[in-house]
Amino acid sequence: MKRLTFLLVAISILAGCSTDLDINAPYQNITVVYGLLNMRDSVHYVKINKAFLGEGDAYDFAQIADSNEWASGAISGAWVFEVSEGQRVDTFPLRDTLLTNREPGVFYSPDQTMYYFNTPDRVLVNGSPQIPSGPTFLKEDSDYEIELMVKGERISATTTIVNDFSFAGPDQSPSSTINLLSSNGFGAYELNWTSNLDGRRYEASYRFNYKEVRGTDTTALLSFTQRMGTVVRSGTTNFEPMAALMEGELFYNTVATLIPNDPTVDHRIFLGIDFLVAVANDEFHTFLALDEPITGIVEDRPSYTNVTNGYGIFAGRYTKNILGKRLNSESLEELTNGNITGSLRFCSGLIGDQGGSNYCP
Repeated sequence: MKRLTFLLVAISILAGCSTDLDINAPYQNITVVYGLLNMRDSVHYVKINKAFLGEGDAYDFAQIADSNEWASGAISGAWVFEVSEGQRVDTFPLRDTLLTNREPGVFYSPDQTMYYFNTPDRVLVNGSPQIPSGPTFLKEDSDYEIELMVKGERISATTTIVNDFSFAGPDQSPSSTINLLSSNGFGAYELNWTSNLDGRRYEASYRFNYKEVRGTDTTALLSFTQRMGTVVRSGTTNFEPMAALMEGELFYNTVATLIPNDPTVDHRIFLGIDFLVAVANDEFHTFLALDEPITGIVEDRPSYTNVTNGYGIFAGRYTKNILGKRLNSESLEELTNGNITGSLRFCSGLIGDQGGSNYCP
């Protein structure tokens, strides 16, 4: 939910530079809805707020809970419906709860009111899990509709559910290693997958895992994550081959930059690389695309919402990971003894590297 700040709404509705905003207009009730549904989750959160308008600095109003949250009783009904073939087939009432650990930012914290619904039962198809890679709690072939009654006004939005997708066989195989070198020096590793229904935008990242050893003390697991690339399905077919590259020289330079050369560290234990792919459906992709930095000379852009009689986004997302990939022997040698990262004193703690010269003693 951290991407779902109120920045877009603040800019498009409240900011003084908006070409559409009459700051002298009478106040109107405007409901703002943010919710992302992932079929792997059994608890789903939705943020339901109101837009604010007043004389003074908008950032000051953003820090006041009463300026953002509806008063008790304003929301007389809140539900999410499962919709199959145009018919509502299940109902999930939204309940309010108080989250007390929100990080400081533009908007009020640490307490924020959220709404949630539960789908505790795993989805089964003919007695088997809906997808082979783990339990799911929303039906990937259904749509989900949110409906709110706020001060007598009906607010609604509908989203698809992002379907599971497949990594290429070698990429997801535990025995297949990552090669970041070539005969001429550094190379690149290509992560491959095929898109699936209702997945439009795929963001690939890698996570580097390690521990640090100082004398007899070993730290908890440490890691950093780096974006590899974003691939957007063309829309002409649901099943589209996709790929993202991990550039070898950039990888080693990133390790050297993000992990300080601390002389108090005796050695570091390399614990593998995870590949992380986050997927957005069409509505969420449009929302994210319009929130990206402007690179041209045109500074004005349209706001986007799929919420009827309100603002915000109610959309689908999905995540799928490959965990614990090893570097091949040459790439591991470069990590442990190469010119870029050799001074960081890495060795491997992965079982598959036992017997090699770079395995941790």
